[in-house]
Amino acid sequence: MRKIFITREYLDNYSSKGILILRLVAGFTLFMHGFPKVFFPTSWMGDSIPGLLQLCAVFFEVIGGLVLIFGFFVPIASLGIGITMAVAVVFHITSSDPLLRLTVRGTSEGIGSKYLFFPEWFVLADGRSAFGSGSSELALLFLTISACLFFTGAGKYSLDYYSGRVRKITL
Repeated sequence: MRKIFITREYLDNYSSKGILILRLVAGFTLFMHGFPKVFFPTSWMGDSIPGLLQLCAVFFEVIGGLVLIFGFFVPIASLGIGITMAVAVVFHITSSDPLLRLTVRGTSEGIGSKYLFFPEWFVLADGRSAFGSGSSELALLFLTISACLFFTGAGKYSLDYYSGRVRKITL
């Protein structure tokens, strides 16, 4: 019987492939999420948020998404994306949106209802919000992905790696 151990070599070979998949999906999703905002970069949220902050969000969603796809300056872009998404999470929370909004009955009437034993700030079932998705789950997901990419870098399959900006350090 052959035993399989997860070794550093195994992780080196496959971790860059995992990071590539994460970068491509997150980058494309961010780009598509931000692209419609390009046409109204300082007013897509109305007058409730200063235009400069709206412009920064558009920049980091569109340009940051492309940077993730190509893997160039990923830690720097991840920092900008992370800050943008942290602001989005805070905005949703202060707008009385929950962290998660679940589709249970398929209705979007009202603000939603309590789900099981969870507090309303954490999860609501159904309903909607005046602002976008009505929850901060997507921003929280992008915040988490950007934090991971900030610490791991773009991986072996990236322009960062092939440009020589990143060197492999062996201990």
